[in-house]
Amino acid sequence: MQSQKLEFKVDSLKYFPKVRTSRIMFEDFDPEKIKHSLIVETGLSATMAEEIAFDIASRIRNFDLKFLSAPLIREFVCVALLEKNLEKERARYTRLGLPLYDVEKLIQAGDKENANLQHNPETIHKLAADAVFDQYALLTCLPPKLADAHISGLIHIHDLEYFATRPFCQEHDLRFFLRKGLIVDGRGVHTAVAGPAKHPEVAILHAAKALAAAQTNWAGGQGYDFFNVWLAPFVRGLPYERIKQLAQMFIYEMSQMYVARGGQTVFSSIALECAVPKIIWDVPAVLPGGKVSDSLTYEDFYEEANRLFNAIIDVYLEGDYLGKPFNFPKCEVKLRREYVESGEFEEEYLKIAKLTSKFGTPYFLNLCPDYMPDIVNSQCCRLIFSPDSDELERFRNGALRMGSLQVVTVNLPRVAYEARGDDARLFELLDYTMDLAKEVLLIKREIVRERMESGALPFCNMDCFGEPYLNLDKQVLNIGFVGLNEMLKAHINMELHEGGDAWRFGLKVIKHMVDRVNDYKEETGLRFGCIQTPAESCAHRLAMIDLRFYGDRAIVQGDRNSGAVYYTNSSHVRPSARIPLVQRINIEASFHPLTRGGAILHIWLGEGNPSPEAMWSFTKKVATQTLAAYFTYTRDLTICQNCSATSAGLLETCLTCGANSESLEHWSRITGYYQRVRGWNAGKREELRDRTRYNI
Repeated sequence: MQSQKLEFKVDSLKYFPKVRTSRIMFEDFDPEKIKHSLIVETGLSATMAEEIAFDIASRIRNFDLKFLSAPLIREFVCVALLEKNLEKERARYTRLGLPLYDVEKLIQAGDKENANLQHNPETIHKLAADAVFDQYALLTCLPPKLADAHISGLIHIHDLEYFATRPFCQEHDLRFFLRKGLIVDGRGVHTAVAGPAKHPEVAILHAAKALAAAQTNWAGGQGYDFFNVWLAPFVRGLPYERIKQLAQMFIYEMSQMYVARGGQTVFSSIALECAVPKIIWDVPAVLPGGKVSDSLTYEDFYEEANRLFNAIIDVYLEGDYLGKPFNFPKCEVKLRREYVESGEFEEEYLKIAKLTSKFGTPYFLNLCPDYMPDIVNSQCCRLIFSPDSDELERFRNGALRMGSLQVVTVNLPRVAYEARGDDARLFELLDYTMDLAKEVLLIKREIVRERMESGALPFCNMDCFGEPYLNLDKQVLNIGFVGLNEMLKAHINMELHEGGDAWRFGLKVIKHMVDRVNDYKEETGLRFGCIQTPAESCAHRLAMIDLRFYGDRAIVQGDRNSGAVYYTNSSHVRPSARIPLVQRINIEASFHPLTRGGAILHIWLGEGNPSPEAMWSFTKKVATQTLAAYFTYTRDLTICQNCSATSAGLLETCLTCGANSESLEHWSRITGYYQRVRGWNAGKREELRDRTRYNI
């Protein structure tokens, strides 16, 4: 009876305009399609779906429309669902996308959410897709409580645009690709398959292409540990100039392949050793052709590893054809006490110090403190991974893969605003907020598992000696934090650097977070971590939200009037604090033993040019006399578009050709990588101006 009613009421379909469908074709208007889509997409009963379809058909007939489109019909249906108080069904039925105005803005001006993105056609498509998947994650993947926590700024879900589709970052074992060859699509169906490299040039290209391929399955950084060590057998017997050419080939490949996530180079890193550390002297070497040697270990390639190390640093020192520094791959140098104190590699360390003074390129992974293990992977902006016993076995077998599935950041200042000076309330709210982050992370883990089972992550599913390449149980679920300094100011009216009481309370807060994370580990059997958040975008975003909501109560850095505000990153001292460098280092490094899942110490260099000797002497003190696990020096740079000269400092006039500011690009380290300042968000640009710089 109901179907007859529907048919009778809309029998004059000739009065309806044609429908422009999402398949880019014209079709006749058919209310049965509305009914069917409501049943399939929202789970409504056939009776209710038919009633709504009849209602929509009647409304459309009352309008003198020149055309119909699928989005317009969907808008009619969503209104009808709201009128019937079917909010849940409306959320399921809504159309994701962007207003025309926003699309035009993306085309014309781009976006400054990610400073690593150039404004180009691929980036425009990525940003439009990001908006759709941001909405999808909030509407579909997360329950309203968690979606609201992100939107309101209580927590920040990083890389939300990839939440529904892929894991975050990954540290790869180059030996796997040297042994097995290269299957860039994970299956060998859509692309050519390469066998194990027999020649050094092929090994270099495989190393580069594996990271590029991995970017199709991961949202964050991709990198290699022991990079020069694992490649050492491939450069045996080669003259130094050819070894340097191979190093140059890899660095240029990683700096020029515009293949990653919407038109950018791969966010890549390589960890380097001055030679072969004792802990892997007895590991069997992977030789050209993929053969694991029965007689040769990596100790036998000590000299080759050292020569390749020097060649890589020499390439970084020279810069590109125009003399600019290489941004990627990030150059991470391990500092081992056995090397630092023996003086065996003094020449190499002076060369690294020279590179630091010139470009600020290296990152130092410091294994000198007693709490740091011998085998540590560093990744992305500051993530640090330590293998467990199972992973140490994989390490011996040449298949150690470590990574993070997701990062969720806790807004510490917000917790303080709501606690209103009550310690018990503060820790209660902190627990509540961390529990929200935990829920998000568990949902993400389930999503990645489903994507792997459905075949949507083929590289992750690639066979790795009998198990999936991505071992889901070994991935870290990271909870980060931002704004400890502002939390302290709001809660006890002291900043982190203003006295022992503030510092001790700050340690108490982060220790509490670490203990909570350890409880999650015990409860779930999964690998949760507590990290210092990179906060490239969320330090600005969360500060803006809180300033709008809390007004004068909000403790933010930057320009309150213009909205160019930010929170101090993680447990760092306020960037503008005028305190001695040693004091800043000691305060910030004291948190590193707690945040073992990820930490970084930034030293902002002044415009002076420290000698390599002075730079290395200071670096050695940081390595051996502080608790810093991971640190770097940042050299602000000005690159002239007119004459290509690169100069230290943020200049308004080129020192070489006299060009004015319109021809100059300022470059600095935004969080964990270098990028041009023009692409930074307003909060990060304000932080750049605030940074206290030091001469070594």
